[in-house]
Amino acid sequence: MVRINKSSQLSKRKSYQIATTLHEGAVAIAGEIRLPEQLFETSCKIIGDEFATMVKWIAAGGGVVGHLKSYLAAAGQGVMISSTGDQVHTQPVAIPKNQAGQVSIAVIVFGISQPELEARLIAVFDQLVQCQKSTREENDER
Repeated sequence: MVRINKSSQLSKRKSYQIATTLHEGAVAIAGEIRLPEQLFETSCKIIGDEFATMVKWIAAGGGVVGHLKSYLAAAGQGVMISSTGDQVHTQPVAIPKNQAGQVSIAVIVFGISQPELEARLIAVFDQLVQCQKSTREENDER
């Protein structure tokens, strides 16, 4: 197992509840954060765009996408965003009535190192959190 030495990355792994598994040459990483209802559409766009970019980044690094998958739920809406290395697909899904807003992301990749892949997933979560902060600041100014 690879150890992460950067304290900033370690704290982000905890706050985003990131767990990593190594299995037969694949790195499988999953994490999640809360999703405010008003950011559902924006978060869907961010993740779709990031998955498309991540597919290219993985291929450029000599890796192979096993699966990129995200589940988003908020405001009574649910969606799965996924890719197996070709296109990024978005599919609405039913969610339980009392489902709290959340974003869950799981990636399974071959040929990319654990630290690089974790840093990439953390960057996606960082972008979602920054969007939340910006929205809060805009609302506070009003």
